[in-house]
Order: sequence, then C-alpha cells, then structure tokens
Amino acid sequence: MADNQRKARLIAEIGQNLAAETEFSKKGLLMIAGVAKGYLAISVFSDRGPHVAYRVTKYSRYENLLNELWSMEPLSKRWEEVEFFLKGNEFQTKFVYFEDIDPDDLTIDRWHQAAEKYFGGKPIKYPSWDDSNSWTL
Repeated sequence: MADNQRKARLIAEIGQNLAAETEFSKKGLLMIAGVAKGYLAISVFSDRGPHVAYRVTKYSRYENLLNELWSMEPLSKRWEEVEFFLKGNEFQTKFVYFEDIDPDDLTIDRWHQAAEKYFGGKPIKYPSWDDSNSWTL
C-alpha cells in the first residue's frame, strides 16, 4: 500500500508542477513523457483557444519525479510513456505500455495524434527551430 501512496503523491506533484507552469491554460494542458533507463523525453501542449501550442518545458521540474514513478514498477510491468492532462480542475493520467505502441509509428507522430485527441482536433502550433517563427500542423 505504501507504494501506491507514493505513486499517488508523485503523480499529484507532477500535476502541481504542471499547474504552476507559467503558460498554464485552464482550457487544457497535456504533458506526454517517454521514460526508460537513461532516457527522458517530454512534450507539453497548451490549449490557446483557436489552436494548441507546443511548448518546451524545464526537464529539471519533472526528471526525478518521472524516473522515480517509472522505476517503481516491476520490470515486466513498466510503462513506456505517460500522459498527464489538466483541464480546469480535472487531472487525468494515462500510462502507455509497450504493447500499446505500434512499432512503425514515430514518437512525434504518436504524440501529435494524442494531443489532437485530447484537444478535439484543434490545429497544433510548433515553434521553429530558431524561435523566429512557428508552423502549424
């Protein structure tokens, strides 16, 4: 039972960190993270009304929390990715396991499709590589 309480606290802390993000939108904020030994990838999407904005976040806010959450699972039951979605006062967590992932799907495409589902198909604006412009998909 202590493990479940610790997991719940870790998830709650991740949710609190997301809610404290300077670009937080009560319309919706989605963080998708891929975690493995020596690997961490995070994408954050914020609902901006007519579109969704992809944002870069500070990994340092989430690195230890996500790694601890991931490592609490037995090797045979570890998830590959986790999705955290905040909208208004609602908070959802979804774990994505190896068998749920099509090996032919690229991570960026899979995460884009997940964001489209959470935000009802709104266009997603991505920043350009040099921050001078953006592009929408």
